[in-house]
Amino acid sequence: HYPRLRLIEAGYTVYVVGPPSSQPADEKHKATTYKSKEGYWALTNADLRNIDPATVSVAVVPGGWCTDRLRRSPEICQFLRDCWFGTKSGVSVDNSSYVNDHKATTKAMDKGAVVGFICHGAWLPISAKIVKGVEGTCFFSIKDDLINAGMIYSTEKCVADGRMVTAQTPEDLPSFMASIIAIDTARI
Repeated sequence: HYPRLRLIEAGYTVYVVGPPSSQPADEKHKATTYKSKEGYWALTNADLRNIDPATVSVAVVPGGWCTDRLRRSPEICQFLRDCWFGTKSGVSVDNSSYVNDHKATTKAMDKGAVVGFICHGAWLPISAKIVKGVEGTCFFSIKDDLINAGMIYSTEKCVADGRMVTAQTPEDLPSFMASIIAIDTARI
């Protein structure tokens, strides 16, 4: 909840989205509830199909194992990819001929959302194919996943490279969120 609360505190309108669900919405909150392995909950407050990725200035991918479930949703992967590029990319995440390179990422620097992920959150940007050629970090047990996806791995606790901000563990949340907000506000 810290990233969501920190963004609200900084004046952002925050949408919590999840994959399209067959699970009925909670009648009290009119939202779908997602629980972590520890039982912590997150309530959605928007349907990602109603959000234009070109209007998203910051996208924070949660840590923990929920990201393994999130990356299984083609809609979630495509949404994050479109947020990164700042528009409907027109290139499907499943298109194996797509090659993300650092030059294309650098060209798109002023366009698209600041994307942050922490801990195991790296799995979703890997599946969205947006990490190649960017420097970043993650929880140590999935560093090989990032390296194999083409990210330049760093052992630093928090790494900002262009519009991508990454961190290793929940202990790094303060510097992680401070970096995300600083990068986004510097673009305004």
